[in-house]
Amino acid sequence: MEYLVVAFRSRNHTVKFYEHLKRVNLPVEIINTPKEAGVGCGLSVKAPITYLQVIKRAVSLTGYKSFAGYFSVKHDLNKTTVRTI
Repeated sequence: MEYLVVAFRSRNHTVKFYEHLKRVNLPVEIINTPKEAGVGCGLSVKAPITYLQVIKRAVSLTGYKSFAGYFSVKHDLNKTTVRTI
């Protein structure tokens, strides 16, 4: 299973971004930032990887200076792989 994680350095921006995406009916949730990402405030927005372009556009429209990056997270058996997008 692979999904997108959008990390911010601000909990407030994470929650506001999540609320914005929920208002436009995107299937998102707030999760703990994977430790392998090594960034952020501890919370991130999780979304299906297929929404990457839509979410990139949304991030650019918010102008949040606390944006920390996009990560692809993949779980295979007992291994979690996190890579920067």
